[in-house]
Amino acid sequence: MKHVVHPLIFCLTAAMAALLYAGVAQRESRYDFFDLVRQRPILAQAKGASPTLRAQPIDLNNTGVLEQVNGALADLTDAVVPSVVSIDTRTSVDVRRIVPADPFGFFGFRTFNERYESPGLGSGVIVSEEGHIVTNHHVVAGVDQIQVTLHDGAKYSAEWVGSEPGVDVAVLRIVGRDGEELPRFQPLAFGDSDTVRVGEMVLAVGNPFGLSETVTRGIISAKQRQLSDGANEYFQVDAVINPGNSGGPLVNVRGEIIGINVAIFTGQEDVRVWQGIGLAIPANDARSVFEAIVHGRPLIRGYLGLGLRNVSTNYAIALGLNSTKGALVTNVDKGSPAESAGLKPGDVIVRFDGKAVRNAEDTLARIRLKKQDEPAVLSVVRKGEAIEVKATATAKSDTNSIKLRSDITATGQSITEALGIEVRDLTAREREAVGLNPDSPAILITDVKSGSQAERRFLPGDLVHYINRDPVESVAQFYDMLGSLPTNRPSSMVLSRDGRRITAVLNP
Repeated sequence: MKHVVHPLIFCLTAAMAALLYAGVAQRESRYDFFDLVRQRPILAQAKGASPTLRAQPIDLNNTGVLEQVNGALADLTDAVVPSVVSIDTRTSVDVRRIVPADPFGFFGFRTFNERYESPGLGSGVIVSEEGHIVTNHHVVAGVDQIQVTLHDGAKYSAEWVGSEPGVDVAVLRIVGRDGEELPRFQPLAFGDSDTVRVGEMVLAVGNPFGLSETVTRGIISAKQRQLSDGANEYFQVDAVINPGNSGGPLVNVRGEIIGINVAIFTGQEDVRVWQGIGLAIPANDARSVFEAIVHGRPLIRGYLGLGLRNVSTNYAIALGLNSTKGALVTNVDKGSPAESAGLKPGDVIVRFDGKAVRNAEDTLARIRLKKQDEPAVLSVVRKGEAIEVKATATAKSDTNSIKLRSDITATGQSITEALGIEVRDLTAREREAVGLNPDSPAILITDVKSGSQAERRFLPGDLVHYINRDPVESVAQFYDMLGSLPTNRPSSMVLSRDGRRITAVLNP
């Protein structure tokens, strides 16, 4: 029995010794509670690296690299913020009120219009020394007054120059008071958004909730994001973007504009605060709109050569379609990519690049987003049969989607000619003769054409003072107001004739 016990004891002893040796051998690469008690320094080592190639212990007193990064971000912010402006807008809203003629309503009711000012808020970025500002179209669409506040607190009026609603980009220009000489403004340059990479660090600058000069930092989380099937492509960022940031710049580490902040993604319809996903318009899209509006350069868009309209109910029934969703091809340009692809009038486009289309406008928007030589796959219903067509887009200048202030002025001039009147500004002597102060709004009707629409309402010598309660201070403003008249309701024009006030109604 002695000869059996000794070998067992030997084996157990050998196994315990081996385990103890392995534990000691691994102590160099393992950090445990006993190391923490002995305050052993933490060593970083790459997986698979030799134990002799360990990194040096972390010295928390050496923060040189972090301080350099911190200082660079602060310097970048100092350079960018002076070019970002806060945009405050005012929109006049008319509300029809109905109140009883007496406390009990026995004698009927009376109606009256009540006007109030609706404020708006947004951000913008100065892109020229002359004071041109790029912002979102939705920030300034339909507003009556625009005021911008600069970094140093200076406030200026701004005028709308033009917009591209499809891209949601608008251009404003800072204007001074009469005779005021404007300074040279500090602009930011556009960067090349095509070279932006996912993971790149960015700063978002704006005025969320009216809190001026707010800077948030993040990265480009993704590219080619879309809010809807037919929408533009956006950069997705994790920098905080809240209401009021719209129109502000998204800048890279060189201080270049690589995007215009436009929206936040909300998972719940009733939530309107940041949830980690912000969206920005790529800078190249914003720059192309700016150059088209300010410099008159052509806006290059994708082109297939199709004429489209919405699908009617009768046409959908005739083709056996389940709905009126889709775009009916009404025309195919000769020599166009659409003709080369075999598309024909009468075809109904139901899917574009694998995604269902809603209507003709949706389809045209997607075509415009195509670049030179980029393919487009169209699912088409032709005489009840489903086919698939591949067309290659070409680039073509597009001036149809740009809306300019000059177009509105031209429209106002056309309306004036259609009415049959001619107008001019009053001289100082004429104002004095009719008892008008220099600041009183008024222009003079100099001629009314015989047989025109205006002949029954206006006379030469009438003074125009207001249109829809807005003062008319010059002929240029008169044209601007006429070109901006609402198309869904009548408008009113207040005149005076021999000291009597007259109200003329202008139908849409």
